[in-house]
Amino acid sequence: MRAVRIHGYGGPEVMRIDDVPIPSGEVLVRVRAASVNPIDWKIRRGLLRSMMPITFPRTLGRDCAGESDGKLIAGVADARGEGTHAEYAVLPAAATAPVPAGLDAAAAASLCVAGLSAWIPLMEAAKVERGMRVLVHGGAGGVGSLAIQIARQLGAAVVATSSQGEYCRGLGAERVIDYRTDDFREAGPFDAVLDTVGGETHVRSQQALKPGGVLVALSATPVPAHQPRADVRIERPMIQATRERLERIFEWAASGKLRPQVARQFRLDEAHAAYAASEGGHGRGKIVLQIS
Repeated sequence: MRAVRIHGYGGPEVMRIDDVPIPSGEVLVRVRAASVNPIDWKIRRGLLRSMMPITFPRTLGRDCAGESDGKLIAGVADARGEGTHAEYAVLPAAATAPVPAGLDAAAAASLCVAGLSAWIPLMEAAKVERGMRVLVHGGAGGVGSLAIQIARQLGAAVVATSSQGEYCRGLGAERVIDYRTDDFREAGPFDAVLDTVGGETHVRSQQALKPGGVLVALSATPVPAHQPRADVRIERPMIQATRERLERIFEWAASGKLRPQVARQFRLDEAHAAYAASEGGHGRGKIVLQIS
């Protein structure tokens, strides 16, 4: 089979499409589509080597959708093993779910890592409910575009930071703040903030919260040294795939409550271009590799 592998840390030059044996393991999937997530190029560049040390060569990719035993399933690979940017991938059974009618492989793949990264912070960490005011950073991105929709379905009023206001409003944001020119703190206070950015944005996000509010932070740019607010809660949840979580996300999508945001699709042999598009940032929705 063909697989996108890295042979060391670095830029695009360390990526190659290699011919390798078909893997074996718990759930073997003939991959039809796999999403490209920021974690993929961060691993390639060595930005996560202290947290996720790897041996080379290594197949990239975190999630996929494809056929297993004649059925369409989707899920997330074990971070300790080979990835999903290949014609076949192995997934843990507990991290997969059947894809319901009405969702194609590209849509299902786009809802795995990105969907979990929006679902867990809002549903489980912040426990968003009707009447809350929620701020979503990076509203046009792969996670943010799903987070806006989830928060709205839960009955929250959503404000997003993005340079793509019309797009975010179309997803359900009642207000969009252009982070290049405006200060999102002036739109507060908020009950909950989803921080997909990190860095100085993390510090300022605490200042935008109500007393007792919650800041849910995903792994992003390192946060500078600062004194955290004592009257707010900061959560850094583990984004872990489970069958139950994936089933609920897929059910929401199949019923129309959540619209997958597949923005661009590339072939496997266009992986370098797909990674460049992801690494460039400021795009809409998800980038997906169409593999078979």
